[in-house]
Amino acid sequence: MSSSASTTAPLGGFSALVNSSSDSRDKELVITQVTPDIVTFSVPFSRGMVPIGGRSTAVRISRQPKPSVTEGGIQPAPQVNSSGEVLVYASTPLTKATVEALKSLGEVKWLVTPDGEHTMYIQEYVDHYPSAQAIGVDRCKEKKSNISWAGIFGPKDDGESKEYGFEPEVTLHQVSAHINHELTAIHHPSGTLIQADMLFNLPATEQYSRAGGLPTLFKWLGGGKSMSPGGKVHDLMANQISKDKDLLRKELQPILAAKWDRIIPCHGDVIESGGRVAWEKVWGKFEQ
Repeated sequence: MSSSASTTAPLGGFSALVNSSSDSRDKELVITQVTPDIVTFSVPFSRGMVPIGGRSTAVRISRQPKPSVTEGGIQPAPQVNSSGEVLVYASTPLTKATVEALKSLGEVKWLVTPDGEHTMYIQEYVDHYPSAQAIGVDRCKEKKSNISWAGIFGPKDDGESKEYGFEPEVTLHQVSAHINHELTAIHHPSGTLIQADMLFNLPATEQYSRAGGLPTLFKWLGGGKSMSPGGKVHDLMANQISKDKDLLRKELQPILAAKWDRIIPCHGDVIESGGRVAWEKVWGKFEQ
């Protein structure tokens, strides 16, 4: 399993945005280009005394134009610039540097709330991008009733059956059996699974890299490795998150069926390779 914090550097231009920003929230923000079409926004974040980190992920939907067929023959596809339409898996503050980085990727068209707990910042994104489609789970609608949701995933809603315009490059998969009602995203061209609380990959090295590093005491206590795939605490969490194991098994199947090996978690370092192995350590026993 390969994590990216020690090998992937922040994208040059985006790093300059952070360093020159007048927004105090950008002081500890790390913007990283994971692939040509995926950019992450990582910040320190603690749950109680545990520094688990926070991360938003932007995915550019780059559709290549196709040649056209006319009476004169096949005409080559027109040349286009590299900008596209952008989906944001929103879980961190919408800072000044974040806005500028997203602008460089293209037009923000979709705002996905990762689960029923990750609703802290979605209002900022909706206010700034009023024409974007906000998508979440039923608990999001309950907690943020003032938002005009374009799609809600849940037993009484039809969000799962809708098409939003980012398909087939990206698909969303809910895990309502999870206590937080997860809404995962898969970027199929790059083989990337983006998720919130299904899998932690501590320590959150990248997310604390501009905040002076992880707390010393936390490092002395093992850096939270027990809350990474295969860790005892993580295994205990997975056992307790769902009472309906049959529903959990059913909802895990579409995620498992897709082809991906990179995992971008909201909490902890990105898993660049070996993501499926890490996933199996956590969820394999529930998939059969």
